[in-house]
Amino acid sequence: MARNSLAEIADQGAANIAATQARKAEVSAANKAIHAFGGEDAVMEFIASGGTITALCKSLGVAITTFDRWLDKGGEARSSAYARARVRAGQSLAEQTIDIADAASPQEAQVAKLRVDTRRWLASKMNEEYGDKQQPLVNIDLGSMALDALRKRSITHTED
Repeated sequence: MARNSLAEIADQGAANIAATQARKAEVSAANKAIHAFGGEDAVMEFIASGGTITALCKSLGVAITTFDRWLDKGGEARSSAYARARVRAGQSLAEQTIDIADAASPQEAQVAKLRVDTRRWLASKMNEEYGDKQQPLVNIDLGSMALDALRKRSITHTED
């Protein structure tokens, strides 16, 4: 088992502190970018209107992991607002499918179908209301049913 020298331990501690400070600086930069974007409400509205996190982060000039840290730093209130925005985003995407389908010409039908299907899939991930409903799984054990029927039959025949 290797023993670390005091210098190695100090270097590791300094590296940990630097990494923590860098993450804090990233979140601070995200806060400033979000403020310039219009604030937390504007971010939630962007998401609710069907905007992607990737597009939002690109617009803000922050990394997705930094955005995730910003969400986490906001506590339950921000997480709850984000969850509501995602549900609304599912509704927005589902509504967009109607506009796309209505505007499609016969020549654009395949492209429109792809756009509709993609939005429908994404809407189902954001809002379970738009997911494909699966029927409950039913497990029927025919072997047991047949044995039960034979047992019942043999009991009625032995009583006769």
